[in-house]
Amino acid sequence: MTVVGEDQLRLLDQVADSVLVVAPVADAGACAPAGRADFSIVHLSPGYIDPAGRAPRDIAGRTLLEAYPDCASGDGLAARAARVLADGAPQYAPGLVSPLTGAGSADAVPVMDLRAARYDDGVVFTWRGRVGDEGRLGEAFEHGRTRVALAAARDLLADSEQRAAEQQELALRLQRAIMPADVRLMETCGVDIAVRCRPAKAGYLVAGDWYDALQLPDGELLFVVGDIVGHGIDAVTGMVAARNTLRGLAATGADPHELLSRLNYAACAFTEGVTGTVICGRYDPKTQLLRWARAGHLPPVLVRGHLAAVQPLPEGMLLGMELDTEYEQVTLQLMPGDTLLFYTDGLIERRAESISDALAEFAAAAVPDDPDADIDSHVAQILANAASDTGDDACLLAVRIR
Repeated sequence: MTVVGEDQLRLLDQVADSVLVVAPVADAGACAPAGRADFSIVHLSPGYIDPAGRAPRDIAGRTLLEAYPDCASGDGLAARAARVLADGAPQYAPGLVSPLTGAGSADAVPVMDLRAARYDDGVVFTWRGRVGDEGRLGEAFEHGRTRVALAAARDLLADSEQRAAEQQELALRLQRAIMPADVRLMETCGVDIAVRCRPAKAGYLVAGDWYDALQLPDGELLFVVGDIVGHGIDAVTGMVAARNTLRGLAATGADPHELLSRLNYAACAFTEGVTGTVICGRYDPKTQLLRWARAGHLPPVLVRGHLAAVQPLPEGMLLGMELDTEYEQVTLQLMPGDTLLFYTDGLIERRAESISDALAEFAAAAVPDDPDADIDSHVAQILANAASDTGDDACLLAVRIR
C-alpha cells in the first residue's frame, strides 16, 4: 500500500523532526481488544523521535497498539488516526500536545506541533521534538529554519490534500454524468426496476461498480451490472468505456455471450489495464425469457415466492484478460411475480467465509418479509440485511416481472 509518494516522504523526513505513517490493520480483532482501532506502522522518518525514547528499529514493523498500548485513548495516535479516517479532515495542533500516546500510558510525553492528515486509506503524522529533548526541541523554539521547514511541510500536506479533493470531485462529476440519479429507472414492458449503489465510505464514489437497464430497438430489455477493478479516476473512466461500448454493441441485436466476447476484445485490444467483471442479460417481454452470460461475475439470484435460488454459473472469464475468450450463455424462464437480482461482490463478500457460503446467506436474506412489498421496499430490506464486511463498493439491480 502506498499512502504517500516517495518524493513527499523524503521532503517530510527532511523538514519535520518526526514522520509516522500508519495504515488500518485489515483485521484488528486479535490485536485491538475491546474494539479499539489499530494501525500498522508503514513508515518512520530516519530521525523519528519516539515519545518513550526508543530507537526507530524498536518501533518499525509493529502496530500502534503494540508500540503504544494506550494510544487508542484520549488524543493518542490511534484515536486521532481513527478520527481522521472517519471524517477525512486533517488535524493540526500547534504548540504542546499532551499526551501523544494516551493519557494512561507511560509513554505519554508531550510533543510540539502535531499534524495528522489522511492519504488514501492511511494517516500521516508529523511533529516536532518531544518536551524534554533539549537537543532538538530547544533549537526548534529558537531556530527560524525549523519554523520555515514545518510551514513547508504543512503546505505540502495541504497541497496534496487539495489535489486529492480535486480528483475526487472530478471523478464524482464524471460518474454523476453517466449514472442515473433516480433509483427507479422505468416501469415499462411488464417489469419494475430498482437500483441501489452503495459507496464503500460516506461521501466517496461507487468507483468501478456500474449498471445499465434500457430498452433495445427490437423491444427487448438489456440488464447489466459490472465491476471494473480499481478506484478513483481510472476505475470510473474504465467503467464509462465499458458501459458505453456495451450499449453500442447491444444495438446490433447480438446475444449476451456475443456482447461479452466483443466487449472483452475491446478491453484487451483497445484499452490499457481495464479489467473487471460483468453480467449481461437480454429479456424478451413477450416470452418472459431471459438470456444471460457472465464475465467472471457472480450469478444472479432468482426470488420466487418464499424461495430464493442462486443460478448456476455458465463459463466466462473476467474482462481484459485473454483476447479470444468465449462466453457461455444460458436461459432462464421467468414468471409473473419473480424478482431477479444482479449485484456486485461488495454486497455479499465476507472475509471469513467462502463465496459459496456468502451466496447462500445472501439468497436466504433476499426472501421478502412481506410477499406483497413493492420492489423498492424489497431492495431496502436486502440492503439492510447485507452482511458484507470487506468495505467494498456495492451495486444492486433488481428486476421484478409483473
